[in-house]
Amino acid sequence: MSKSFLFIFTAMLFANLALSQWTIQYTPAQAQSSYCMKFFNENTGYYSGVLYSSSTFNIYKTTNGGINFTAQNSNFTSQRFMSIFMLHPDTVFISGNYGKILRTVNGGNNWVTLYSDTTKQFWGLFFTSSNTGYVAGSGGTIMKTTNKGDNWVTLSPPTITLLDGIWFVNENTGYVGGANVFLKTTDAGQTWVNKIGNFISPFETAQAVYFSDANTGYYCTNTSNCRIVKTTDGGDTWALIHTNEGIGAGWDMSFTDANTGYVCTGTGKVLKTTNGGLNWGIQNTPLSENLYTIHFPTATTGYITTWSGKVLKTTNGGATFLTKENSTTPDKYELYQNFPNPFNPVTTIRWQMLNSANAKITVYDIKGKEVSVIVNEKLQPGTYSVTFNANGISSGVYYYKLTAGNYSAVKKMIVIK
Repeated sequence: MSKSFLFIFTAMLFANLALSQWTIQYTPAQAQSSYCMKFFNENTGYYSGVLYSSSTFNIYKTTNGGINFTAQNSNFTSQRFMSIFMLHPDTVFISGNYGKILRTVNGGNNWVTLYSDTTKQFWGLFFTSSNTGYVAGSGGTIMKTTNKGDNWVTLSPPTITLLDGIWFVNENTGYVGGANVFLKTTDAGQTWVNKIGNFISPFETAQAVYFSDANTGYYCTNTSNCRIVKTTDGGDTWALIHTNEGIGAGWDMSFTDANTGYVCTGTGKVLKTTNGGLNWGIQNTPLSENLYTIHFPTATTGYITTWSGKVLKTTNGGATFLTKENSTTPDKYELYQNFPNPFNPVTTIRWQMLNSANAKITVYDIKGKEVSVIVNEKLQPGTYSVTFNANGISSGVYYYKLTAGNYSAVKKMIVIK
């Protein structure tokens, strides 16, 4: 390798560039906060944004993975829709403020209003079959339909507080989270029991709920430290499994299987677990705003909608996540050799932080071209690790560089496919 090449490569290594495993897939012409989104598969999905104008075209559909979205007519202006449920790419329900429940059976060419009550707000929506569905919302409201939404019957939960996240594991057993309340039914909504949950204030709300089976479930809350809570006995007991001061509210969650799940937060970051919530890593996105909804229609393809109405996308599960292995302050900064090495397609990079500082880990190819920024955030003293997924890049030699405060180091890694 020539001296001139080494000089050029070193200069490029120290360039301050940025890249994310989550990318901005779509930006609307007019900024509009989006509170609901759902995809049926990796290509076809819907989201809604609030347009404070005379326009009624506030539901959007894509059939090409978010490259383009077509605006659809809800027939309502300044409408804040809060939840979407898809039975089929053409059969979709959407609910929201002012007690609105809409349905389309032709892919959004026409949206029909099934229910409207300006005294209510609906934040949760779930169907257990093509006929039977539930909505949850303000004032402890839970309603049920058994005829595809044509009629809705009000149920009688033991609360008058607001209700939000909702999940049914089968036609009889379901859960609804709310403000300082967590409800369970085992008879298709005829009766409800308050399983109490794990809350720290009367205003802490279970924003999103997921159960992998009748006993094992999770919810995330709207506190500024994104509390995530888990039960393994159907809600009889609850354990706090995640809290991170300053990361923002946990607005929504999406699991791809019983072990792998994601939570989007109020600071533009995504939390990911691959071991049923035992550990949660941090993924960066290009934004620092509220990420309101997240959905993975496949194991690796996921979407997020945001405060400004942007749609983010990943096709490799976010690729990387950060884990704090040890909080003990080390005696020096150090970047370790990745393991395994060579690798295909996943490897782990470890390093030590001596002081509180912004840590940035960048991957470059053999020519010094930036491939990815896998960490770029302020970290406290301790030992950290991050996974790097080489899906999407070819076999070859790559370099990864850590910059933290005045410290920097470079290591070589090899991808073999």
